[in-house]
Amino acid sequence: MDGRLAALVTRLPEPRPRGPLLVAAPPARPARAADRYALVRRALRAGETAGLTGLWRLTDLALLTATEAEPDLGLLLAAELLDGLDPGDAFHRELAETALSYLDHGARIEATAAALHVHGNTVKYRLRRLHDLTGRSLTDPGGGPAVPHAAHWWWALRRWLAEG
Repeated sequence: MDGRLAALVTRLPEPRPRGPLLVAAPPARPARAADRYALVRRALRAGETAGLTGLWRLTDLALLTATEAEPDLGLLLAAELLDGLDPGDAFHRELAETALSYLDHGARIEATAAALHVHGNTVKYRLRRLHDLTGRSLTDPGGGPAVPHAAHWWWALRRWLAEG
């Protein structure tokens, strides 16, 4: 459809295939197929922008798809949360990349360090410097709910890095 491979299957293949990005939507009644297809197309665009490959469930890409649909809101978050960072400064970009990796790895220092091929103390140092420069905590929501706090940081960091 529309120049893309589309298929109706009863179940997803196991193991999941590697290769180009594929998005699988949950079953839907025929009357909802067009709406579901539109969601899948948005998820494909968001996943391609993020550099994803292989088979993904549509629901696994929900946050990515929603945030990619509102880039201006992401820029507002970035301006608020990251106003102490200079996009032209390579060290500041490194701090943002480390923070994003930290969130992507479940806020775990060792997993982040392994993904970035650095020592755990380097990750801790970079997160402290980010806090020093922005005046904001990446992990402590300050009494508010933790999930939206982390999602706002994730969204702001992704958008800030994409714009830089």
